Amino acid sequence: MSEQPYLVSARKYRPQAWDAVVGQSGITQTLQQSIASGQIAQAYLFCGPRGVGKTTSARIFARAINGFDVQNEAMSFNVFELDAASNNKVEDIRSIVDQVRIPPQQGKYKVYIIDEVHMLSQAAFNAFLKTLEEPPAHAVFILATTEKHKILPTILSRCQIFDFHRITVPDAVAHLQHIASQEGVNAEEEALHVIAQKADGALRDALSMFDQLVAFAGKNLTYQAVTEQLHVLDHDTYFTLTDQALASDIPGAMLLFNDVMARGFDAHHFITGWANHLRNLMVCRDPQTLKLVEATDDVKAKFQDQASRADLFFLVGGLDVLNQADVQYRGSQHQRLLVELALMQICSHEALKKKSLDAGLMPPRAVDSAATIPAPPSPQPVVTTPPPRAAVQPPPAPIPNPAPAPAAESVPESVPSPALVAEVETVPAAEPVAPPPVSAAPAAKAPRAAGLRKAKQAVVAPTGGIKAKAADDAVEPTPGAMIDPTWSEDVTAEGLEGAWAGFVEKLRADDRLALVATMSLGAPELRGSQVVYAVNNPLQREQMDGLRTEVLVHLKTELKNAQLELHLEMKEQAMEEKKAFLSDKDRYDMMVEKNPALDKLRKALDLDLG
Repeated sequence: MSEQPYLVSARKYRPQAWDAVVGQSGITQTLQQSIASGQIAQAYLFCGPRGVGKTTSARIFARAINGFDVQNEAMSFNVFELDAASNNKVEDIRSIVDQVRIPPQQGKYKVYIIDEVHMLSQAAFNAFLKTLEEPPAHAVFILATTEKHKILPTILSRCQIFDFHRITVPDAVAHLQHIASQEGVNAEEEALHVIAQKADGALRDALSMFDQLVAFAGKNLTYQAVTEQLHVLDHDTYFTLTDQALASDIPGAMLLFNDVMARGFDAHHFITGWANHLRNLMVCRDPQTLKLVEATDDVKAKFQDQASRADLFFLVGGLDVLNQADVQYRGSQHQRLLVELALMQICSHEALKKKSLDAGLMPPRAVDSAATIPAPPSPQPVVTTPPPRAAVQPPPAPIPNPAPAPAAESVPESVPSPALVAEVETVPAAEPVAPPPVSAAPAAKAPRAAGLRKAKQAVVAPTGGIKAKAADDAVEPTPGAMIDPTWSEDVTAEGLEGAWAGFVEKLRADDRLALVATMSLGAPELRGSQVVYAVNNPLQREQMDGLRTEVLVHLKTELKNAQLELHLEMKEQAMEEKKAFLSDKDRYDMMVEKNPALDKLRKALDLDLG
């Protein structure tokens, strides 16, 4: 056992120079330029996710502006680190303010690194404002935080802000490979990819997992050991599952999911992992987007091979199903059933696309242009086959002195015309075809299509192309388009009542009885070009408003007057009708209004309205 204490990789391999900082080249270059030009700001704010190098960069910056080496012990007299998570009171900030006045004993600058600065209280921020804005010339503040949105805008305006981004998977893998070579660990590249992806952009997390895996597997770090220890589903599981879905193997997919659950994996993790797998397949369909896949070259080759066998509709449909399952997972009462339903839907996608009546809505994989637009038929002689009972007989032998031919209208339908006989004679003789047997039972009717399926059958050919529109399928004009704006015939009250009654009968024939009752309340009144109709209540008025267009189209068409307008009026209800809808309280108020002494009597007798 070594005499030196064990150090974790995050501390042992902490960068001590700018070129050792991983994945933050833009920030490190800017800080080096500012040091070289002597433009040292009074305050800096380093913000970003955890484990991306904020505190490390602050230490390197503090050492660089003072010109200290790594082993220089004077560093501890010039750099002060404060954890704002545990020192967030006003007294802690005031102690810093008092220390700032003292110039450094060695070097040029005193650097104060305040980590997790967003944890400071409101009073502590207020006590820090003036010093942060006008510190002494020898003081530099470096604030680090993971939640910039919690910092006061007055603090942000006094700092130069540097946003640290997440460490990319290739950068993390390269750094892990360097550490593995330094530690003598034989690590597979695919295993390091799993560690980098699991770390989610935090290099410190990746190094912690690396130390854990080395302690578990020793000096040989394999892909299988990493996935087992980190509790991550390997690529092969999702490749197998996707192949089963493409083959519509629902039982196999269900058994595979059951095996995943038996190994202790979370069903939600299973959903998100498969969604990421289908996303990678989508990306691998185009060579231009292949670089978006974060995997080794061998895994990319597997993705490309499976992407060539999965069409676009399968991938988009599968991603949509998994996205819905992901959203609904937390609120589901039966989470396993939700995932199994998503499995069955994705596995049924290929089968439904081939067997359903709506298959024509999806473009076929290989579309033949000749199948989409049928070629015009070649000019061939058309043979008309007469009905079975009227077999074509050879012409009879010539008879001397033939009788005159009967009239054309007296020839039975079963006898072919001479032109037809001549046309049939040009065709080689064939055996007479017996008529097919007719079943006595009526044929079963096919189920009627409705909605989108009915619309598809009208326009989509069985081959997937678009049907040619028949000449008699012209769109009928709307009734309103048939009105001539120049119609201006005189309209009489009798003609208006007749047209009104005709529309009421039309409604009655359509079983629109509620509208029939509303339009039968009385006769319309003609006031110039206005047709005035009185209704009893707002409900009837709303019904007539919804029927206004139909009524006007009918009246203008029947009366040949395009200037007619419909005006609705509300009838005044009589007092007796109003009383029928009044409550006891309303009736009592009306009585008190006529005789105020009634209310005094009620109060004197201490009566209640109930």
